[in-house]
Amino acid sequence: MKILAFETSDRTASVALYLDGTLFMAETSGAQRHAEATLCLAEELLCAQGLSSADMDAFAVDVGPGSFTGIRIGVCLANGLADWHEKPVFAVSALEALAYAHKNTEQEIWAATDARNNNAYAAAWRNGACIRPPHACTLDEIRASAGADSLFTGTAAPLLLETATAQLPSASAIARIAADRMQREETGERAASPLYLRATQAERMRDTGGIK
Repeated sequence: MKILAFETSDRTASVALYLDGTLFMAETSGAQRHAEATLCLAEELLCAQGLSSADMDAFAVDVGPGSFTGIRIGVCLANGLADWHEKPVFAVSALEALAYAHKNTEQEIWAATDARNNNAYAAAWRNGACIRPPHACTLDEIRASAGADSLFTGTAAPLLLETATAQLPSASAIARIAADRMQREETGERAASPLYLRATQAERMRDTGGIK
């Protein structure tokens, strides 16, 4: 099973190559443009293993929520490769990727990313089942909904619990989730679509009359 996965929804872009259970990953800081950096990372990972994108069984991508521009870059890259090679693409939310490391815990898991001004994007899982799908909300709403023993992950985690540390989604989690789905004989999609839980700033300005 060969999967090439992209994560570009935040300030750090990463690419992961999944080869029959073994993962190879590379990442770059936000100092570089995601489109250029992500393609270079993918080429380097593939070349190091003597492979090309044509050898992949599937592609996977973080569809958000997150940076609108970053999400578009990752989705376009994954969809372009999947279409060119006639292979499936697996769409994975950034929140599911954040929660993946804790999938075997019995605690309620809240994955939440900071959307500024007390806002967040969040989703919750318990015993491997999603109990609150990805949604836009306030930090106060998460506090009111979360259980006393809830575990928090994501960039909003320190805002919800002082002892928590901020986490970013990674391409390695995206690749593993896609591999899990393939093992369950899920077929993936012909094209992934961005998961936008809020309108872009330009759309909000347009709707309020800020842009004519």
